[in-house]
Amino acid sequence: MSRLILFIAFCVPIFSRAQAWTLDSCVQYAYLKNISIQQSELNVKLSEATELNAFGSLLPNLNGQATHGYNWGQRIDPFTNQFATERIRSNNFGLSTNVTLFNGFSLLNSWKQSELNTEANKWNYEKMRNDVALNVSSSYLSVLLNREFLYIAQQNVEATRRQTNRLEKLVFAGQLAEGGLADLQAQLANDKASMVSAENNYELAKITLMQLLQLDASQMETFEVFVPDLKDISGEQIITNPEIIIQAALSNFPEVKSATTSLASADLGVKIAKGAQYPSINASYSYGSGFSGASKELTGEPEVVYTTYIVAGTEVSVPGFNFDSDDYTLKPFERQFKDNVNQALFLSLNIPIFNGFSARTNVKRAEINREISELQLEQTKQNLEQSIYRANADAKAALATYNASLESVAASEKAFAFAESRFENGLTNMVDYADARTRLDNAVATQTRSKYEFIFSLKVLEFYQGKTISLK
Repeated sequence: MSRLILFIAFCVPIFSRAQAWTLDSCVQYAYLKNISIQQSELNVKLSEATELNAFGSLLPNLNGQATHGYNWGQRIDPFTNQFATERIRSNNFGLSTNVTLFNGFSLLNSWKQSELNTEANKWNYEKMRNDVALNVSSSYLSVLLNREFLYIAQQNVEATRRQTNRLEKLVFAGQLAEGGLADLQAQLANDKASMVSAENNYELAKITLMQLLQLDASQMETFEVFVPDLKDISGEQIITNPEIIIQAALSNFPEVKSATTSLASADLGVKIAKGAQYPSINASYSYGSGFSGASKELTGEPEVVYTTYIVAGTEVSVPGFNFDSDDYTLKPFERQFKDNVNQALFLSLNIPIFNGFSARTNVKRAEINREISELQLEQTKQNLEQSIYRANADAKAALATYNASLESVAASEKAFAFAESRFENGLTNMVDYADARTRLDNAVATQTRSKYEFIFSLKVLEFYQGKTISLK
């Protein structure tokens, strides 16, 4: 216990001099920078675009067209219905629209399905944020734990170094044989190796946290986490009923809502597939006009020519008109555009009779997908329940281990103090001294680890109750 107090006293001054990351700042930064969250956010935007497209499928389309061209050689002009042989300029303009009046409600259900898919992706986005928050919290506590182990290793090195210096003086004064000093020097070397290992584990824990935050490796030297004043947990109790937490989580957690929404989407998928078995009705309308260089009108005065016919023995002169090419001029574009207007309205009915079993197969696939979604919902609920039960069991086990370690640490501290005193007075050997300190180190390590395991499990349980993860 005294080592834990020393650790807090040792760390707080250090972090007060540095710009340390709190757990909350780590979580909030990860929300902004984590790649998995960004990908999930893009999936939401994609589904929103698909939803808009599905809604647009319910509306009539509208398309315009225009052409401008020239024709050589003999052809029938579509506007004059006469043969034309010279080069003719022509223009066509038109608008057309088409709408599906009925197709077994497939379009309507597709739009509703796309809305549900968007909602499911939004819940997936929230789930990803939750997962990142839990991962960051776990990694953050791992940094704190390994930093505490590093401090313990450093204290061991200092304690062994003090003993070594004391024995060196005694050996130099001829009051002690060199054999005991050699054993202690070997112990110091082992303690230094343990400190290097602890330091490496601490750095690795920081790297893991930095990777979750998408921080650059160049920031390693300045990256530090804030060490909160974690209270003693010996008086803590697990009084929360996991069943209550499970009921709250099943009602509010995004993974359950996402799976529920996906199941509703699969239900609509069955309706969409069945809609393909119904007749479909479509309506189309077009409006167009055009211009032709072959369309001309009479503007000059034609020559009157009389032709004589014998009718019943009597000569009859019949007047006629002789038109010259100069008597015709090109019909103006505006008048042609007005005169050449054409409109068309069509209704079409399509009745599916046989399509190679594709419609029936699609229905079967949709029904299977619905069953898969139903199983995924049940699996999600089971996984959530297991996570809560596991966190509750881990918290109980960690608290029990911590409480049991209190007596172990206290007894080990007394035993080590006694062994250290006997060793300093030459009443015991190095082996007994090292064994006593090893037992103390193991007891402190067990206590420290169980403390952080309890804190994390407790925070997970609070998280499943809808509370924000915090070490305040």
